[in-house]
Amino acid sequence: MWNQVKSLRLSLALVRILFVLIIILACCTPIMVHWYDVEYGHGVGLLEGSVYFPLIICLYLAAICGEVCLFHLAKLLQNLKNEIVFVAVNCQYLRIISWCCFLASIPFFIFGFWRFLSFIVALAAGFFGLILRVLKNVFDKAVALQEENDYTI
Repeated sequence: MWNQVKSLRLSLALVRILFVLIIILACCTPIMVHWYDVEYGHGVGLLEGSVYFPLIICLYLAAICGEVCLFHLAKLLQNLKNEIVFVAVNCQYLRIISWCCFLASIPFFIFGFWRFLSFIVALAAGFFGLILRVLKNVFDKAVALQEENDYTI
């Protein structure tokens, strides 16, 4: 039977797997980007020419944001697993994760001038950061209510 404990374990395992996978893919990025540049070098965008260096920079910056995001997401999930839910540190984790999403959207937005489809990735990352920001604000209110409740006799 599927329950909350199994769901948290699965989420934590997937976060850890993705953390390692991003590191492996970062090592393969120059090869993949070279292939993309050779095969699809004639893409649609405002700027012409090779996309090798802009795409490598974009992907490495996004990978750094992703690793920071996954690290804090693992810490958040670990707190949830330990039943530490409405505490200020979880709000801090959500804040960091949302800023990572916003920061990851910047290189994709800039790369959008070479490939228009990158604007969609930037929009998605920014939108996800916004959703996490709202969730962080909800957690902030819940933490305040929890602290007020703890001081009430």
